Amino acid sequence: MYIYPENLKAAPTLWLWRLRDIAIGGLLAVFGVAALAQFRTPFFAAIATLYLFLTIRFEDACILDFIRKAGVYFIGRPRLYRWASPFHAEVTKDENYREAKKKKHPKPHAGGADHRA
Repeated sequence: MYIYPENLKAAPTLWLWRLRDIAIGGLLAVFGVAALAQFRTPFFAAIATLYLFLTIRFEDACILDFIRKAGVYFIGRPRLYRWASPFHAEVTKDENYREAKKKKHPKPHAGGADHRA
């Protein structure tokens, strides 16, 4: 009897990583060792180490996924912020804007006599 995870819809994992992350990290590690041997630079080895660290998965979440989602939220999609007074917020909820404005700010009587003294 075999037990398959989530009806074969789950991503294949090995230890703490998905197989795709292990393949990418392993490829970067091979380039890192080759670059270290040929050019004496640990650049690719450092990138491989950082990538493998950021892709460690606990309960189907990793730091790299969080960084990607945060980048999309803060940088990728423009946000629109509207600053309005509380009166404006009340009026925009009302369907009849002009009627609400008349109730809030009545005009002086046009009876002819000016009551300024």
